Amino acid sequence: MILRLLISFLPLSIAEIADYTTKPKGQNPTLYSADDHVIQLDEFTFNDTIYCQGSDCTAFLVEFYSDWCGHCRAFAPLYKRLADDVKGWSPVVKVAAINCADQVNEATCRANGVQYFPFIKYFPRNSSQSFDGNKLKAFQSLAEMRDQLTKVVIDDFSVNRFPDWPDFDYLNDVTTYGHLWDGVDASAQFLAIVFESHQTSLTGAQLLLDLSKHRDRLVARRSLRTNHLTDILHLTDFPSIAIFKKGETQPVHVSEIRRMLLSEVEAFLGTPTKSVSNSIIQMHSRRVNRTAQCEENPDECRPLYFVSEVDMLKAMRYALYRETARNGTPLHGNNLTALYQFLNALSDHFPTTTSPDGGHNESTLDRSTRAVRVFMRLREFLEKRGLDKSIPVEDWQKEFLDAESDSGSPFPTTAEWDHCKGSTPQYRGYTCGLWTTFHTISVTAYRQGANSADFHPLPILHAIRDWVGNFFGCLHCREHFLRMATKSFKIEDNVKTREDVFLYLWEAHNRVNKRLMGRDTEDPKFPKYLFPANFLCQNCSGNETSRENLKDFLLSYYSEIKPYKGKNLLENLTRN
Repeated sequence: MILRLLISFLPLSIAEIADYTTKPKGQNPTLYSADDHVIQLDEFTFNDTIYCQGSDCTAFLVEFYSDWCGHCRAFAPLYKRLADDVKGWSPVVKVAAINCADQVNEATCRANGVQYFPFIKYFPRNSSQSFDGNKLKAFQSLAEMRDQLTKVVIDDFSVNRFPDWPDFDYLNDVTTYGHLWDGVDASAQFLAIVFESHQTSLTGAQLLLDLSKHRDRLVARRSLRTNHLTDILHLTDFPSIAIFKKGETQPVHVSEIRRMLLSEVEAFLGTPTKSVSNSIIQMHSRRVNRTAQCEENPDECRPLYFVSEVDMLKAMRYALYRETARNGTPLHGNNLTALYQFLNALSDHFPTTTSPDGGHNESTLDRSTRAVRVFMRLREFLEKRGLDKSIPVEDWQKEFLDAESDSGSPFPTTAEWDHCKGSTPQYRGYTCGLWTTFHTISVTAYRQGANSADFHPLPILHAIRDWVGNFFGCLHCREHFLRMATKSFKIEDNVKTREDVFLYLWEAHNRVNKRLMGRDTEDPKFPKYLFPANFLCQNCSGNETSRENLKDFLLSYYSEIKPYKGKNLLENLTRN
């Protein structure tokens, strides 16, 4: 009986170690594939892969990302290039990633203190817990990312002195040829020495890492120009490399490393390849052709643009349940106040009706009405707990789930994105739903308070700004939005009338679209127009009359909400 019991638990104890071919578990799309030299991790493989003990273990560079994060999507090609560039370093350090937007990975991402996306950590070899990981920066160039990784690998070696890693210490002066081979493995037939002019150079260390996969045949070392070998070899340019063969006192190869790189570049330029400029032209043409197609056939494109109840409900559930609790730290101070003010805006202005004819014959949005009950209960929860207190995220999430259940589960967790569904899964989604909600609550607020002396537009815009500043996971996007809202297009300087409550967001969103036009993150099916495009509103730009047409269009567009028609199905069984 005992043996049978032990056997039944055996599969649970088998380590799940990911490699380059591992397909991560979860429902969300990923930004990487098996061809990218990026190990894809999930909740089931992270610990056994990263927290590895023994001589076969390596260090790891891990990106914690979110598939909906625009900057993560933009950063992914650079991360892929980095992984490809340092794939020869795999005996020392491997490159990995985990999608924190997937619910299945929430505990791992929270345990690692993921505060924003993309979030980069270096885990030294033989790490045993999340606190062993060191936070790094998501630089915008391959060279900066490679140099940063090189530095932390050198630091790891300086502390732990792994005998099977490259020896990053500088070579001391040697008196005989035999001393040059001291400490070199007997199987090695070649010794490469990289001569550098100063200790801040990383070229030698990176070459040592590049050559680490050949360590059974070749050992590489670093040397400063002050070493007397420099004079013996008559070296005058740095960095340079000299390669010795065992048993021979003269090097079999000596060259300046820059010359070696130049020959590679010249060989590359002599090979017909698809140029970067051609790629840019093709990408631009794709966007222009799509724009022209919509202008010529507006009836084909117009139905693709609408406000969807399901998009807003999905976005709000993710925002309130997942984004607020991302890094696991308690809600307190500014972020608690920001959450409360955002709940105020949702409780008071989240639309519960749709007006297909611009304001008449309204019909009720049942799920949205029940969602508002959730918002109001959560607001009351924060009031009772006190905004001057600290609220554990576990308490917050429990209250959310209880309120959601008591309100009949209004958030369609199993439904696909509607208007915000991208042409492929890595496009649009949450950020589209978030912007849609911002626009819609501002329009609803204006409609509710247009004739009231008590209506003030600033609190709603401040609530949106502060929620983004405290909780929106995409760090790059968040910083851009805050710079715009507080400096380049400051809310207080540009909101003077009641209607500015929705016109400000319209202008702000167009500024974001203009900045992102033509980038790789742009969905080819939904190019970044300045909204509304001409095929949606022909008379919305040009003069003062057009300005009035624009206001009428925005009020109508964000009031005509497509109701969610789905059924509950198994939603009650899939509560997160």
